[in-house]
Amino acid sequence: MTRWWLAGLVVVLLWVAYGISPYVALYRLSQAVQAHDAAAVAQRVNFRTLRLSLTKQALAAAVDGISARRDLSPRERTILTEASGALAEPLVESLVTPETLIDLLDDGWPVRAGLARDGGARETAPGDTTATSPAAPKDRNALGLHASTLSQLFALFRSAEPRGFRGMVVSYPPDRPIENRFRLRLRLRGWTWRLVDLELPGALRERISQRLTGAMQR
Repeated sequence: MTRWWLAGLVVVLLWVAYGISPYVALYRLSQAVQAHDAAAVAQRVNFRTLRLSLTKQALAAAVDGISARRDLSPRERTILTEASGALAEPLVESLVTPETLIDLLDDGWPVRAGLARDGGARETAPGDTTATSPAAPKDRNALGLHASTLSQLFALFRSAEPRGFRGMVVSYPPDRPIENRFRLRLRLRGWTWRLVDLELPGALRERISQRLTGAMQR
């Protein structure tokens, strides 16, 4: 009887450990971002899948922006998407680096990638993470990933959506409208939860659309 009781206790403890493990991963990712620890962030991100996701979002945003001004057929949309892939690649590559991802997760805007908050784009020098713009929110950290306190973790817990046994989607900041949130997807591989996908909020997708549309029209 004691042996069965101990086995049951071990199973319960393992299940509890699994249940809290993605939130521990979020906490550690948040801490790495706040510390600007590029090496620690790189260990918690699958850059290959993240690059594919952001490329799809960038292309869709650009094609949607052009379609809003022109009535494109499905075939024309396909051709435009394929043709704009080469233009989207450099922008996505600039977004998917540990340093730029820190910039994005820290306050919700990738200034390092040259996307200014005021609607224009500016070149940034290496190490420049400042953003001065009349359109910037008063609290620049309002859109960042913050999981350093129990209240922040609980807010993320309420927004979490399981994706099978090895996946979880968290939208943040949880107090913002859906269109203004990031949707972060974690996937368990081996014993490590990694960031594999990051769905961008509408304002950032629109800024990327403007950048790519401008490049297409040159």
